[in-house]
Amino acid sequence: MPMPVPGVNLAPKSRSSGGCRVKGPTVGRNMIKYRADIDGLRAVAVLPVVLFHAGFPLFGGGYVGVDVFFVISGYLITKIIVDDIEQHKYSVASFYERRIRRIIPAYLATVVVTMVVALVFMLPEDLEDFGGSALWSALMSSNVFFWIESNDYFNGAAELKPLLHTWSLSVEEQFYVLFPIGLLVVYRLGLWRYAAALCLLAAVASLGLAAYGVRQTPMAAFYLLPTRAWELLVGSLLAFELVPAPRRRVAGWESFAGLGLILAPVISYTAETPFPGIMALPPVLGAALIIHSGLGQSTAPFTELLSNPLLRFVGLISYSLYLWHWPIVVFMRYYYIELSFYQRIFIVAFSIAIAFLSWRFIERPGRRRDGTLRRPQLFLATATSMALLAAAGWAARESLGFPSRVPKDIQILASKRAHQGPWRECGYVYRDRRDIDTLCVRGAAHQSPDFVIIGDSHANAVAAAIFQNAAEVGRAGYQISDTGYRPLLDFGKWGEEKKYQYMNRLTTDFFDARPGVKSVIVPIYWRQAALVDRYYNSNRKIVDGITAMREGLFTLVERYPEKQFLFVLSTANSDLFGANPAARAAWYGHAFNPVVHMAEFRRITAAYGGIVDDLRALPNVQFLDISSRVCDVKVCHGFIEGKLAFTDDNHISFQAAMLFSPEIRGFLGGSTQRTIEGDLLERRAQGHL
Repeated sequence: MPMPVPGVNLAPKSRSSGGCRVKGPTVGRNMIKYRADIDGLRAVAVLPVVLFHAGFPLFGGGYVGVDVFFVISGYLITKIIVDDIEQHKYSVASFYERRIRRIIPAYLATVVVTMVVALVFMLPEDLEDFGGSALWSALMSSNVFFWIESNDYFNGAAELKPLLHTWSLSVEEQFYVLFPIGLLVVYRLGLWRYAAALCLLAAVASLGLAAYGVRQTPMAAFYLLPTRAWELLVGSLLAFELVPAPRRRVAGWESFAGLGLILAPVISYTAETPFPGIMALPPVLGAALIIHSGLGQSTAPFTELLSNPLLRFVGLISYSLYLWHWPIVVFMRYYYIELSFYQRIFIVAFSIAIAFLSWRFIERPGRRRDGTLRRPQLFLATATSMALLAAAGWAARESLGFPSRVPKDIQILASKRAHQGPWRECGYVYRDRRDIDTLCVRGAAHQSPDFVIIGDSHANAVAAAIFQNAAEVGRAGYQISDTGYRPLLDFGKWGEEKKYQYMNRLTTDFFDARPGVKSVIVPIYWRQAALVDRYYNSNRKIVDGITAMREGLFTLVERYPEKQFLFVLSTANSDLFGANPAARAAWYGHAFNPVVHMAEFRRITAAYGGIVDDLRALPNVQFLDISSRVCDVKVCHGFIEGKLAFTDDNHISFQAAMLFSPEIRGFLGGSTQRTIEGDLLERRAQGHL
């Protein structure tokens, strides 16, 4: 029998004392029974995740399955903890023994196999990054690692991280380090009757933080425990059984509504949906309704549906399926670069097969307590395994991905820096907290700077070419740029409000302090700025990108009529563009010539074309269209004259930017708008654009 926690009085507490109180937990009254419908709910959670990751468009919001898992986990683990506490048998050692036997064997098998495959197939830069994720994952903190890395969960780079999905495991394990201790403290202080109320307060606080965080720091809100804890706590509240079990008819409507609240986001949400925050409420509440609907003695129709053998089978293997499917997706995409429909089908089928084998031969044997490892040996073996895993990750990180594995020419091709040009350090003004006096000045030596480059990472991508041309015509200029920043005066960007406050203030202060700067070059990622990002206006109202771009850019131009503006239009983007896929294709011997069809590119540019046309009519505005060199009448190319046109999926390379030297020199030399855009007008007249 497990020993009670030292110093904790596990005698039952009276529930009858006066004062405002919440009904105490009742889970201890009955032993935990098997719920077949919860296994079915696990299937409903994991299948959308797998199909979303495999790239099936119908499941654009499949990532909400993770939130369903959080609710299930919160419910089951809290039920176990509270039951043990109320029956005077709670043991910290026993609790963590169960957790280790439940999660560690399959986890270790997945990570070890993934490490071996990564060592064989990954480019040095990617293996280096993988090593960092393996190290932090071994410390059950991979969510913190991916937050620090600040990569968008849905972007192309994130799709090549084989351990990205372990962020959710880290969130759970961090929760289960803190939560049992919190319950014991509540018990010891004699506040057990208020345990559910305290969980509710914590859930509300966490949800509020998530709603705030998704607007201010979206990556932190996505990955970190404080903004995810409420989802687990919703499950915990169910375990207290404060709401009586429903009658069969009510249970039927509950389960029906719950399933709808899960499936609707699966189908309707996209990568652009602000998440988690308030948008996570539907799947979380849906999971809670389904769990609650099954508390009664009689089963509802949808409960019976979730209990059918097929869904139960998928639910039983759901943990292994979640673990194994993502590395399979990543390595398939990593090798083949672009997946066909049939390869996506193969991914799903193969993942299920591997998950079954993992469940049958790793998970199930690992859970048994009659094995060769007793508790002390189990703890020691786990600590040793995790330490070795962390050491292997550290070695991959410190060795820079063991570059000697890869031919030198492939290493050079894979390096984004080899295609970016000099002065990359100038493009992080907000990160480095530069001010007017510490801004980068580049171009001709001993010349008073009289132009400025302002924009996002696209500004940094073309800055080297601009400065090099400036030096050759005897000009010098400043650079005010940072990732995601567009000079939309009087606007802030959703998730980067502090950055926009800093950068907008710096921009206006700069213009006031440097009246001699008469030429302004504004390269920005138009597609993302207008069609993806969202903003706040000066009244704190949320507006779409089209509105913010139109009003913000017009404010910029009209506030400084004495300056000449050159807006640089971005070209097509594709996950197949850039150094990394080109290097992988060369290494694996694949023919590779990535393109984006002009029809698709025109469809995107048409969405913000009205802004361009209106700005073009202003007397102090000119435009430079990068697509004039990168695209022809049919497609936009990933290679130009045998060289990479892009460093990654959307940033133009230094080689491609230098193709615009005549236009850049023309603007810096004071040429007319027709001179700069003459090539574009001629090509349009000939039907090439």
